[in-house]
Amino acid sequence: MTKISPEIEEDVQAESLLSVSADVSFSSNCFPKYKLGPDNQIVEESKEDSKGLSLKEVVEKETVQLSEQHKRLSVRDLASKFDKNLTAAAKLADEAKLRDVASLEGHVLLKKLRDALEALRGRMAGRTKEDVEKAISLVEALAVKLTQNEGELIQEKFEVKKLANFLKQ
Repeated sequence: MTKISPEIEEDVQAESLLSVSADVSFSSNCFPKYKLGPDNQIVEESKEDSKGLSLKEVVEKETVQLSEQHKRLSVRDLASKFDKNLTAAAKLADEAKLRDVASLEGHVLLKKLRDALEALRGRMAGRTKEDVEKAISLVEALAVKLTQNEGELIQEKFEVKKLANFLKQ
């Protein structure tokens, strides 16, 4: 047996420390595993990455999930907008029905007023007869205006029904 002096031990430790460079980075903290391949060549075993998916795969997966979530939110938003528009269309239809009733009453009232003015015109003479004729022409103008407004309401009602049918589809 040979005796090692303490001076030789220090030299061996110094050599071992100097042999590893400071800029070397190791891919793992353990030694790689090898196996013998064809013709007795040493082949490194490919180690399965136990960390999971790569960063690119994770980003793609999360992007798909976010886009699906956005689609679900937009469908929910569309459904709520549809419900709001449907209730608004129902309110407009109710208002149109009330206007129809008022319109019929308006026509009836204008007809009665015109008949009363016609009866008055037969009894009056002179200047008051001219005033009655002027009042009759104003009543007829109101009747025409009422008919025009009804036509516009019917057109709006048709457009609201068309929009409601479109939204239902």
